[in-house]
Amino acid sequence: MSQGREDSPPSIPGFTYIRDLGAGGYSRVYLYEQHMPQREVAVKVMNCGVSGGPDSRFESEANLMARVSSHPAILSIYGAGTAVDNRLFLVMEYCPPPQLSTVLSRGPLSVADALSTTIQIAGAVESAHRVGIVHRDIKPANILFTAYRRPVLSDFGISAMSGPRGENDELRGMSVPWAPPEQLVGSHTADPASDIYSLAATAYAMLTGRSPFEIPESSDSVYELSRRIIKDQLPPLGRQDVPPSLYRVLSVAMDKDPARRYPTALALARALQQVEAELGLPMTAVDLFHTEEDSEAAHDADALVDDDKATRLGVFEPFVETATHVPVVDIRTEADGEPETGTRRSRLLIGALAVVVTAAAVTTAVVTSRMSEHSRPVATFATLAPAASADPLGTSVAAPRGLTGALSEDGTAVTFTWEAPEDDWDGSFLFREDVAGESDSAMQSTQATTVQLPARTGNTCIEVYSVRSDGRTSSPASVCVSTEAGNDANVG
Repeated sequence: MSQGREDSPPSIPGFTYIRDLGAGGYSRVYLYEQHMPQREVAVKVMNCGVSGGPDSRFESEANLMARVSSHPAILSIYGAGTAVDNRLFLVMEYCPPPQLSTVLSRGPLSVADALSTTIQIAGAVESAHRVGIVHRDIKPANILFTAYRRPVLSDFGISAMSGPRGENDELRGMSVPWAPPEQLVGSHTADPASDIYSLAATAYAMLTGRSPFEIPESSDSVYELSRRIIKDQLPPLGRQDVPPSLYRVLSVAMDKDPARRYPTALALARALQQVEAELGLPMTAVDLFHTEEDSEAAHDADALVDDDKATRLGVFEPFVETATHVPVVDIRTEADGEPETGTRRSRLLIGALAVVVTAAAVTTAVVTSRMSEHSRPVATFATLAPAASADPLGTSVAAPRGLTGALSEDGTAVTFTWEAPEDDWDGSFLFREDVAGESDSAMQSTQATTVQLPARTGNTCIEVYSVRSDGRTSSPASVCVSTEAGNDANVG
């Protein structure tokens, strides 16, 4: 198999190639347009084809991923197959840039956003573990953001199982800055404890902007970094707004001994929720995959008594509030001016009977409701109490305003300018040149509101994104400028 074939997008019936999105150790990812239903999708193409050997493992992994890909914090998988040139591929949800690693390259997240993101991803990890999937490569580059800016975990196990190991390639297939000590000393066992470590290391990076054992502005080798991960204590976070309890949670999750870490990703999420409560933050939802047996057990209210944030099933019965008539009982005495007569006693008796009848009706409704539990649909997911800020539309960031472009007098460059999306803007911007029919240029960051690009034949186009200080990114503003001589008109 030639290198050229690996670098080229395959022909896939029903899909049209748009552009290259990136490459990993064993695969490349491309943006395609799916014809029916029409939508943009990310297609991950494995570098080794069916003849390369991992086809059965690839099929097994794709089937396992499909079981949890509907999880709100897991990248959705739409399909899988073999391309015309015999390469294996996955069709996945397309998440626009930037991914978490790009966000962190500009600086750490707020404590609230770091907690919320980690808790949501912990729900994804726990759900995967419950069906036998260990990710083995959790890191910021594998956490993407949907169009609603919700974090999702991608690349489930594919890089760990997609290629043969060389004799002297013991670090291949793992990302050293995020790998737990047991992987670095040669253990190849897929264990949930390794995911818990890597998730906590990723949370550490959300708070510091770097991996836990990375020394800023250092050029240490991968083996020196590995030595620190294996031997050194977890460095302090170095932030005044991070409570000691959060550092303790990360220290437990990243213990050198896997047996001393949190036993499950859910336990880690619960510990982080306690930190949220300590800081007065709204509790972030944890979405959990449940088997049919789990769901049936969850219908029994007695099983939820010990949890003051009782897990709520993802399939809900509509609640209809019924108006209850409470009889008005006159309780005036002789001192109020009315003697106690037969009529008075009758009114009291009627009132008492009405209360008894009402109580009986409520009791019957409760019993009937509990008896009807068996006819309710079986839930797939369960969630803890959602955060008050869970509305994805409420977290949207406005795109840059007034994006325009002008061709220089000599026709060799185009200057694009725009305005901040709102007054008192303290964020930054991302931009990239949009070239029809070619791979997009790399995304670049700027604090300015102007940029100059070389003029191309025909049109020169740009996309500009607003990036808020908390890392959230807007949809793009785009414009094209005609580069024909003497014409600087904008093309929408």
